[in-house]
Amino acid sequence: MKRSLLLIPVLLLTVGNAFSQQTKKMTVVSQLIEKNHVHSSETTLVGDVNVVTGPSTNSVISITKYDFTYNNAGQLTSIKSYLVENGQPTDPFITLLESSNKNQLNKVLYGENKMSLDLMYENNVLQSTEFKDLYYDESRVSKITYNKLDLPGSIEITSSPQYSDPETTSFIYDPNNNVKLVNLDNNKTIYTYDKKKYAFAYLPYSFNISNYLSASELTFTNYVQQNNVVKIEHNEDLLTTIDYTYNTKDLPLTAKVKTVIKSDPTDQPSIYEYEFVYKEIEITE
Repeated sequence: MKRSLLLIPVLLLTVGNAFSQQTKKMTVVSQLIEKNHVHSSETTLVGDVNVVTGPSTNSVISITKYDFTYNNAGQLTSIKSYLVENGQPTDPFITLLESSNKNQLNKVLYGENKMSLDLMYENNVLQSTEFKDLYYDESRVSKITYNKLDLPGSIEITSSPQYSDPETTSFIYDPNNNVKLVNLDNNKTIYTYDKKKYAFAYLPYSFNISNYLSASELTFTNYVQQNNVVKIEHNEDLLTTIDYTYNTKDLPLTAKVKTVIKSDPTDQPSIYEYEFVYKEIEITE
């Protein structure tokens, strides 16, 4: 009888730990497929030489796939990207992401660890990042200044070796806290959004694969895009439009991106297509 009584506290502790570690399901992007329509040129054989006579209406499709891996806490831990040639994957490029138990992204390692991004915090607020490229012995430090909404109001980038003056990019947001204006040296980019859910909005930081789908200048900051980009106006001449299909959860299934030069309607548009594949994971809280 005494032995049974001694086991009771142990059983209570075990049951208590089981209840304290709760799990929930989360929908995440497991794969993204990018198709780039590469336009070819019309040629004419003149003697022994092919002479380009103009753009062709035909295009070759280049396919890149991105596979995403998550841990039990729902943190994105790796991205594997690779071209698909003749139906087969080529050698992958691996990106590793290291996050703390506070869900703060601390480091990003690219490829063979020759490139990295370190993120520096103060009072749990991201203050700066440093990108290091060991291939060229270069680094780039980005210092973040926040606005009244605690979103990045501007980012100053300094390079080493310093080939030019520091560059400062400023940001203005819409009422849904999506960035609507990115301004670098009066080169302005204006974004318009739909009312559906952005595919990577579940991450605690800004993330994108393509700068057509999100403002790449804000990647890995605390900016979390809420909706999907449907139009990008680059200065006065470039115009990008994006058409989506959605699933029943209002998440994008496909996106078709078309960029045109407004002053030259005869120029072939740039076309990219994206396909989103989702899965549900169980995360422990």
